[in-house]
Amino acid sequence: MLNEAHEQLSGSGLDYEILVCDDGSVDNTAKIAEEIAARLPRVRVLRNRKNLGIRETFERLYREASKELVFLNSTDRQWETGVLFQMLPLMDEFDIVIASRRKKHYGLARSFTSWVFNLIPPLLFGVQTYDAGAVKLVRREVIKRFALVSRSPFTEAERLIRAERAGYRIASHPVNISERGSGKARGAKLSSVIEAGKDVVRVWLALRRETRAARAAAESRGPRAQL
Repeated sequence: MLNEAHEQLSGSGLDYEILVCDDGSVDNTAKIAEEIAARLPRVRVLRNRKNLGIRETFERLYREASKELVFLNSTDRQWETGVLFQMLPLMDEFDIVIASRRKKHYGLARSFTSWVFNLIPPLLFGVQTYDAGAVKLVRREVIKRFALVSRSPFTEAERLIRAERAGYRIASHPVNISERGSGKARGAKLSSVIEAGKDVVRVWLALRRETRAARAAAESRGPRAQL
């Protein structure tokens, strides 16, 4: 996956970097990544001392990114690197482009969980997040702007909710993805679902407080003088 990404990006003329975060793996993941980084100058490896999970790993990669646009992908080959080049032209008009999945290759329980959590943003927040857990191409300013309250992968949905409410433009680019070649999906674990449910409440309460504070600040300033 890294070799493929490097080959496509190095021939694109783009100013790019490839960041890899090893999330406390106990196999040869870190060694392989570091061997590739020693060979390819634009690959940089980050390592978590212990397994921190999807949310913390994603957020670390976001913090470390230095280019104007951020494309966050996994290395399980579900989304090919070439999807990036389909999404880039859309950034002339949008600030976030979501590579939404036409088919998710989920089992029944995971499909239901995904459907529920993609239904919540438009119902509770009035924001269409399309496929919040999918690969995205995002302007780095969007990532840096918002202080998020979520503690689970619902962070991805919260960022989209806040971005849309702040006036950023979001688009969906439907793609076909491959089934997982290895590893085990854990997004539908009961503990993960419960934590994501708590995050829905956290985000709803936080946005209510922020809206009230903004209104109070506007009222305290009073009407502007008429000239």
